[in-house]
Amino acid sequence: MLLNELEVAAAAAERVALSHDYLKKTLTARVYDVARETELEHAPNLSTRLRNPVYLKREDNQPVFSFKLRGAYNKMAHIPAEALGRGVITAS
Repeated sequence: MLLNELEVAAAAAERVALSHDYLKKTLTARVYDVARETELEHAPNLSTRLRNPVYLKREDNQPVFSFKLRGAYNKMAHIPAEALGRGVITAS
C-alpha cells in the first residue's frame, strides 16, 4: 500500500514539474517578438447560460488577425538556418 502511495505522490510531483516547465516555456517563447498579449473578452450570453463568468482569449485580435501566428512563428524560430535557407512551405 505504501509503495502505491509513493508512486502516486511521485507522479503528482512530476506533473507539477512539467506544468512549471510548460508555463516557463510559454512565457519565454520567442513568439512575443511578433505577437502581442491579447485581452480576455467577456462573453455575457455564454456566462448567463452557464451561470459562470466566461471569458474568451481572442487570438484573432493579433495584428495578422490569426490565432495560428503563435504556433507558426514558434515552429519557424526553432528551424535551423540552413533549413530555412531551403525554404518553407505551409498550408492552412
